[in-house]
Amino acid sequence: MKFSRSGVLVLMLLASALVTACASAARSDVDFRRDVLTQEEIRSTQALNLFEVVERLRPRWLDVRGGTRSFTMETEIVVFQNGMLLGGPNELRQMETEIAYEIRWLDGARAVATLSGLSSGRHVSGAIVVYTRPPRR
Repeated sequence: MKFSRSGVLVLMLLASALVTACASAARSDVDFRRDVLTQEEIRSTQALNLFEVVERLRPRWLDVRGGTRSFTMETEIVVFQNGMLLGGPNELRQMETEIAYEIRWLDGARAVATLSGLSSGRHVSGAIVVYTRPPRR
């Protein structure tokens, strides 16, 4: 089979588009998995509490990035359970693994934009959100 130069170019462009689309889909799946802990993953750790789960499986969720925003405002990570602000990561030490249906990570900007209870007086680096039932999408 013989292809013209323009035919080869079209095939190369189509192949390139297909590879790019597959790579984007795979990257989205990886990003999703990095920001979510499923019930199965949580239980598989055999940890005593949710702090240990996060510490073992997603330790970066516990790292405050960016230092301080100003001389008076500390950067912090907050913990929510079913839409209610509980406090900082140490709250996870009080939560048994059996209660968690899913745990999600939200970066600071997304947390402030989507979670109620975060005032402008806080500089949030991120939020760990614990769901005890399936989250509303």
